[in-house]
Amino acid sequence: MKFDDFFQRVAKTTGISTQKELAGLLGIEPAAITMAKSRGVPKSWGLSIAAAFGVNPVWLKTGSGPVYQNEQASTVLVPKVAAKACAGGGSFELSDMIVDELPFDRSWLSKKGNPGRMVAMEVIGDSMSPELEPGDNILIDQSQDQVADNNLYVVGLADNIQVKRVQIRPGLVVLFSTNQRYSPVTLQGDEIDTLRVIGRVLWSSRAYA
Repeated sequence: MKFDDFFQRVAKTTGISTQKELAGLLGIEPAAITMAKSRGVPKSWGLSIAAAFGVNPVWLKTGSGPVYQNEQASTVLVPKVAAKACAGGGSFELSDMIVDELPFDRSWLSKKGNPGRMVAMEVIGDSMSPELEPGDNILIDQSQDQVADNNLYVVGLADNIQVKRVQIRPGLVVLFSTNQRYSPVTLQGDEIDTLRVIGRVLWSSRAYA
């Protein structure tokens, strides 16, 4: 998808007028815009705009068909990315490549947060067992990156991404695992600044054999 065509269609349907506004809308760095001009627009951008504004993703990509999705449509397809949220020691595959799309009720998503910033991931590792098991899918709202005490978040430490229950205490941030075989990780002082909150976990699903 060519960037210029994509930008014109997004501007028409969202009211933005600058590439800086587009970066803010998508929650990306301006450098990603520059890369998209030469490499093409990532599929996730169109899905995010479609979910947030009800725009037809096919029209965003091709300019063909209706501009907006059927107003009666109640389902939103949330992209599932190749990165895996580690519920273990913290080993991670980092990639924004879309591998699937999961259907969700539009009104439910809107009540939970910002549908345009939501992605799904697969859990690996057993540190959150039995709350989250390996192979579970989780839904993450990347717009919710300010910690509300004792909720589940996908967080980054150095090059690792983990899913943990985060608790805030005076001068401390504690990352808890549900599986008691794993000790809590306590951050204090400058260590707290190394924590990157990627998004809040809103939902999980379990696949049974």
